[in-house]
Amino acid sequence: MAKPQVFVSSTYYDLKHIRASLEGFIENLGYTAILSDKGRIAYDPDIPLDESCYRSASESEIFVLIVGGRYGSQVSGEKRLETNEFYKRYESVTKKEFEAARSNDIPTFILVEKAVFAEYETFLKNRENVTVEYAHVDSINVFLFLDEIISKRRNNPLHQFEKHTDIELWLKEQWAGLFRELIKRRGSNRQLQSL
Repeated sequence: MAKPQVFVSSTYYDLKHIRASLEGFIENLGYTAILSDKGRIAYDPDIPLDESCYRSASESEIFVLIVGGRYGSQVSGEKRLETNEFYKRYESVTKKEFEAARSNDIPTFILVEKAVFAEYETFLKNRENVTVEYAHVDSINVFLFLDEIISKRRNNPLHQFEKHTDIELWLKEQWAGLFRELIKRRGSNRQLQSL
Protein backbone atom coordinates (compact mmCIF):
# COMPACT_ATOMS: atom_id res chain seq x y z
CA MET A 1 0.00 0.00 0.00
CA ALA A 2 1.35 3.41 -0.97
CA LYS A 3 2.01 5.86 1.84
CA PRO A 4 0.03 9.11 1.86
CA GLN A 5 2.08 12.00 0.50
CA VAL A 6 2.43 15.16 2.56
CA PHE A 7 3.70 18.11 0.51
CA VAL A 8 5.62 20.65 2.60
CA SER A 9 5.70 24.14 1.11
CA SER A 10 7.78 27.01 2.46
CA THR A 11 10.73 29.17 1.64
CA TYR A 12 13.94 27.23 2.17
CA TYR A 13 16.77 29.30 3.66
CA ASP A 14 14.91 30.86 6.57
CA LEU A 15 12.96 27.69 7.43
CA LYS A 16 15.37 24.86 6.61
CA HIS A 17 15.62 23.79 10.29
CA ILE A 18 11.80 23.60 10.52
CA ARG A 19 11.63 21.69 7.22
CA ALA A 20 14.20 19.14 8.42
CA SER A 21 12.32 18.52 11.67
CA LEU A 22 9.00 18.31 9.87
CA GLU A 23 10.37 15.78 7.39
CA GLY A 24 11.37 13.43 10.23
CA PHE A 25 8.03 13.94 11.98
CA ILE A 26 6.05 13.13 8.82
CA GLU A 27 8.16 10.08 7.98
CA ASN A 28 7.85 8.76 11.57
CA LEU A 29 4.06 8.89 11.23
CA GLY A 30 4.29 6.60 8.20
CA TYR A 31 3.68 9.23 5.52
CA THR A 32 5.98 10.29 2.69
CA ALA A 33 7.27 13.84 3.10
CA ILE A 34 7.49 15.68 -0.23
CA LEU A 35 10.06 18.48 0.01
CA SER A 36 11.61 20.08 -3.06
CA ASP A 37 15.07 20.25 -1.44
CA LYS A 38 15.04 16.47 -0.79
CA GLY A 39 14.58 15.47 -4.42
CA ARG A 40 11.14 13.98 -3.90
CA ILE A 41 9.55 15.91 -6.77
CA ALA A 42 9.63 14.40 -10.26
CA TYR A 43 10.92 17.25 -12.40
CA ASP A 44 9.71 17.30 -15.99
CA PRO A 45 12.54 18.48 -18.28
CA ASP A 46 10.05 20.11 -20.65
CA ILE A 47 8.62 22.62 -18.16
CA PRO A 48 10.13 25.11 -15.67
CA LEU A 49 11.15 23.62 -12.30
CA ASP A 50 8.48 25.47 -10.35
CA GLU A 51 5.69 24.02 -12.52
CA SER A 52 6.78 20.51 -11.49
CA CYS A 53 6.39 21.66 -7.87
CA TYR A 54 2.84 22.86 -8.52
CA ARG A 55 1.94 19.54 -10.13
CA SER A 56 3.36 17.62 -7.16
CA ALA A 57 1.50 19.85 -4.67
CA SER A 58 -1.79 19.25 -6.48
CA GLU A 59 -1.24 15.46 -6.44
CA SER A 60 -0.46 15.13 -2.71
CA GLU A 61 -2.91 13.83 -0.10
CA ILE A 62 -2.07 16.51 2.49
CA PHE A 63 -0.56 19.98 2.02
CA VAL A 64 1.40 21.76 4.77
CA LEU A 65 2.24 25.43 4.25
CA ILE A 66 4.79 27.13 6.50
CA VAL A 67 4.86 30.93 6.36
CA GLY A 68 7.93 32.68 7.71
CA GLY A 69 9.50 36.06 7.12
CA ARG A 70 10.53 35.49 3.52
CA TYR A 71 8.09 35.60 0.62
CA GLY A 72 10.11 33.39 -1.68
CA SER A 73 11.35 33.01 -5.22
CA GLN A 74 9.51 34.58 -8.09
CA VAL A 75 7.53 32.22 -10.33
CA SER A 76 8.79 31.38 -13.80
CA GLY A 77 7.24 33.28 -16.65
CA GLU A 78 7.01 36.58 -14.78
CA LYS A 79 9.25 39.48 -15.70
CA ARG A 80 12.16 39.36 -13.24
CA LEU A 81 12.30 42.13 -10.65
CA GLU A 82 15.45 44.18 -10.80
CA THR A 83 15.40 45.28 -7.18
CA ASN A 84 14.47 43.67 -3.92
CA GLU A 85 12.21 46.47 -2.77
CA PHE A 86 9.89 45.73 0.13
CA TYR A 87 6.75 47.01 -1.63
CA LYS A 88 7.29 45.39 -5.06
CA ARG A 89 4.49 42.92 -5.77
CA TYR A 90 5.06 39.57 -7.44
CA GLU A 91 3.92 35.94 -7.27
CA SER A 92 6.08 33.46 -5.35
CA VAL A 93 6.58 29.74 -5.91
CA THR A 94 5.32 29.02 -2.38
CA LYS A 95 2.09 30.93 -3.01
CA LYS A 96 1.54 29.11 -6.31
CA GLU A 97 2.09 25.73 -4.60
CA PHE A 98 -0.62 26.70 -2.11
CA GLU A 99 -2.97 27.65 -4.94
CA ALA A 100 -2.26 24.38 -6.80
CA ALA A 101 -3.14 22.30 -3.71
CA ARG A 102 -6.30 24.34 -3.08
CA SER A 103 -7.42 23.97 -6.68
CA ASN A 104 -7.58 20.18 -6.10
CA ASP A 105 -9.15 20.57 -2.64
CA ILE A 106 -6.17 18.95 -0.89
CA PRO A 107 -6.57 19.15 2.93
CA THR A 108 -4.36 22.10 3.85
CA PHE A 109 -2.68 23.01 7.14
CA ILE A 110 -1.08 26.44 7.52
CA LEU A 111 1.60 27.34 10.04
CA VAL A 112 2.78 30.92 10.54
CA GLU A 113 5.73 32.06 12.64
CA LYS A 114 4.41 33.97 15.67
CA ALA A 115 6.63 37.00 15.06
CA VAL A 116 5.43 37.22 11.46
CA PHE A 117 1.79 37.00 12.51
CA ALA A 118 2.33 39.74 15.12
CA GLU A 119 3.74 41.98 12.39
CA TYR A 120 0.81 41.07 10.16
CA GLU A 121 -1.51 42.46 12.83
CA THR A 122 0.57 45.66 12.82
CA PHE A 123 0.31 45.74 9.02
CA LEU A 124 -3.51 45.49 9.24
CA LYS A 125 -3.55 48.68 11.31
CA ASN A 126 -1.06 50.43 9.02
CA ARG A 127 -1.96 49.03 5.60
CA GLU A 128 -1.77 52.40 3.82
CA ASN A 129 1.31 53.62 5.69
CA VAL A 130 4.36 52.84 3.54
CA THR A 131 6.79 54.33 6.05
CA VAL A 132 6.41 51.50 8.57
CA GLU A 133 9.49 49.31 8.75
CA TYR A 134 8.91 45.66 9.57
CA ALA A 135 11.59 43.62 11.34
CA HIS A 136 10.44 40.07 10.56
CA VAL A 137 9.42 40.04 6.88
CA ASP A 138 11.29 40.76 3.66
CA SER A 139 8.31 41.78 1.51
CA ILE A 140 4.84 43.28 1.75
CA ASN A 141 3.77 40.20 -0.20
CA VAL A 142 4.01 38.05 2.96
CA PHE A 143 1.17 40.11 4.46
CA LEU A 144 -0.86 40.08 1.25
CA PHE A 145 -0.46 36.30 1.10
CA LEU A 146 -1.74 36.03 4.68
CA ASP A 147 -4.69 38.26 3.69
CA GLU A 148 -5.53 35.82 0.92
CA ILE A 149 -5.17 32.73 3.14
CA ILE A 150 -7.35 34.15 5.91
CA SER A 151 -10.03 35.31 3.46
CA LYS A 152 -10.71 31.75 2.29
CA ARG A 153 -14.05 30.39 3.50
CA ARG A 154 -12.79 26.85 4.15
CA ASN A 155 -9.77 24.54 4.14
CA ASN A 156 -7.51 27.18 5.68
CA PRO A 157 -6.79 26.21 9.32
CA LEU A 158 -4.00 28.42 10.58
CA HIS A 159 -1.75 27.93 13.61
CA GLN A 160 1.07 30.09 14.92
CA PHE A 161 4.36 28.52 15.98
CA GLU A 162 7.64 29.41 17.63
CA LYS A 163 9.43 26.05 17.44
CA HIS A 164 9.06 22.78 15.58
CA THR A 165 7.39 21.04 18.54
CA ASP A 166 4.49 23.53 18.27
CA ILE A 167 4.02 22.39 14.68
CA GLU A 168 4.21 18.69 15.50
CA LEU A 169 1.67 18.86 18.33
CA TRP A 170 -0.82 20.80 16.22
CA LEU A 171 -0.46 18.56 13.18
CA LYS A 172 -0.91 15.43 15.32
CA GLU A 173 -4.17 16.85 16.67
CA GLN A 174 -5.36 17.92 13.23
CA TRP A 175 -4.53 14.64 11.50
CA ALA A 176 -6.08 12.62 14.33
CA GLY A 177 -9.23 14.70 13.79
CA LEU A 178 -9.17 13.91 10.07
CA PHE A 179 -8.87 10.20 10.84
CA ARG A 180 -11.72 10.39 13.38
CA GLU A 181 -13.98 12.06 10.77
CA LEU A 182 -13.12 9.38 8.24
CA ILE A 183 -14.09 6.64 10.71
CA LYS A 184 -17.36 8.44 11.54
CA ARG A 185 -18.25 8.77 7.85
CA ARG A 186 -17.47 5.12 7.27
CA GLY A 187 -19.78 4.15 10.16
CA SER A 188 -22.52 6.42 8.81
CA ASN A 189 -22.18 4.88 5.36
CA ARG A 190 -22.55 1.38 6.82
CA GLN A 191 -25.72 2.42 8.67
CA LEU A 192 -27.17 3.88 5.45
CA GLN A 193 -26.34 0.71 3.53
CA SER A 194 -28.05 -1.48 6.14
CA LEU A 195 -31.24 0.57 5.78
